[in-house]
Amino acid sequence: MKKFISGLMVGAVLMGGVAHASDTKIEAYLTSIKYYFNGVEKASPANMGAIVYKNTTYVPLRFVSQNLGKEIVWDEKTNSAYINDAGTFKAPSMTSYQDGVYRGSFGEGYQQVAVQFEIKNNIVQNTSFRHLYYKDVDYRAEKEDAKVIGLKTQYEALINYLVGKDVRAGIKDLYEPGKIVTSEVDGMTGATLRSGKVISAINDGLNRGVYSYPKK
Repeated sequence: MKKFISGLMVGAVLMGGVAHASDTKIEAYLTSIKYYFNGVEKASPANMGAIVYKNTTYVPLRFVSQNLGKEIVWDEKTNSAYINDAGTFKAPSMTSYQDGVYRGSFGEGYQQVAVQFEIKNNIVQNTSFRHLYYKDVDYRAEKEDAKVIGLKTQYEALINYLVGKDVRAGIKDLYEPGKIVTSEVDGMTGATLRSGKVISAINDGLNRGVYSYPKK
């Protein structure tokens, strides 16, 4: 028999005990369900069924993943679920970075975006662009072209957003640049393309490791 549910149940079932609660109120139905993996029936924990919401059936993610031979890692800091082969993955917020100065770059065609940033206890202390070029135009040195100056301002807003934030969570925020950049230069206040280049450069720096250590 289906039972009426109101509130936060869908999130809990979706994540199988590792969900981050939402304050969104919904109306859904709990229903019984049998799970078969390669033709073999598997009983879910505590006979957990499924939830039906807007004609879509939601099942316990952890239970299904584990029976498919996968490991699920819940990253509470970034509110993300990672499903991978068992023992092969560590969530970004579980990775700790050494204190020091990092340098990374993104280069594709005429575009050069190179960054430098310092981390202490995983918190970004300062940021700067070492290179910010498109073709032969140096965005950092431009004094007259209003569009180039505007684009530089967007780049700076994106990278400076990280200052004072945990680098692991801050990078995630850059994937929604429209919440950070509000100025319109070329019809894209969100600066999605520019944000992607900054993200790539920062990740390159993190992957390379510390460029220099703080002076004692």
